[in-house]
Amino acid sequence: MVDASSYKALKSKRGFNYHYLSIPAKGAKPTLLLVHGFPSTSHDWHYQIEYFSAQGFGLIVPDMLGYGQTDKPEDVKAYNHFAMSDDIIDILDAENVGKVVAIGHDWGSVLITSLSIRHSDRFIGFAWLAAAYVPPVSVYNVDLILEMQTKAIGVPLMGYWKFFEQDSAATTIENNIDTFINLLYPHDPELWKTAMRIPGNLQPSVERGDQYKKADYLSEEHYTHIRSSLLKGGLTSPLNWYKSAIQGVNREDVLAIAPESLQIKKPAFYGCALKDYVCVPAMSKAIMEKFATNGLTLVDFDTGHWAHVESPTKVNEELEKWVGSIVSA
Repeated sequence: MVDASSYKALKSKRGFNYHYLSIPAKGAKPTLLLVHGFPSTSHDWHYQIEYFSAQGFGLIVPDMLGYGQTDKPEDVKAYNHFAMSDDIIDILDAENVGKVVAIGHDWGSVLITSLSIRHSDRFIGFAWLAAAYVPPVSVYNVDLILEMQTKAIGVPLMGYWKFFEQDSAATTIENNIDTFINLLYPHDPELWKTAMRIPGNLQPSVERGDQYKKADYLSEEHYTHIRSSLLKGGLTSPLNWYKSAIQGVNREDVLAIAPESLQIKKPAFYGCALKDYVCVPAMSKAIMEKFATNGLTLVDFDTGHWAHVESPTKVNEELEKWVGSIVSA
């Protein structure tokens, strides 16, 4: 179990209070930055924290904006992806760790992308789990994206965004939290083919409080942590990660990106979850191969979206192998 005394607090230059785990590296071991996604906290990395700290790696693992004990602004503009990446740099500066290895999952992968574009010089390498590097776009027109996905592969992938963009979504989820958790962390990954992909399916299921089996890979302690954290903090702020993209909060920053900055300039790792039916493997791998111009390690995991929770031993071993290869290069 992660020692609560290893957590620290920092106010970023933007004025937001961040809660993050900090464990110093031993000897010549590098420091790993682990960035979680939706609807998680730093606790989702507990397998990685326990494993890599035991190996002497340094670790910085924040509760991202909107989650855990970090601030939860309700203003969607606070969730500018590039501004949040600057917040992370404030944490690295405070810890005086120099260059680190960044590892992200889900929306954490989007943050890793922003760090790659904006602060590549601060990192040794970048790793994406499940959600691949995706070049930032100024506005997510969800209907257009769903139409394009259907034309490209025959099915939409992001239908659940239609629910998440609604103002009522936070209250609906909070009132039916167990249904929501068991949908987002599914016992059977194939549930996502209907519940998550297809527009109009997720919302009524959550509203009805449909019963789904709890995932075997979630311990009672982990499930309870997710549940209590989401109920305590509410869903309004976490859902702003989606709304910021849909409402074009990142537009000015995205339009200012030089084309050459979109290329990943450091060694890259992509952990592909083969049973992730939203972050589809073939599409994700093709994007990684296009933008990872300084070396790419591709590893398949026979899991759903939550590879680092479902198969922590293999994920940890593969990440350790990759980190060793880029640090010694």
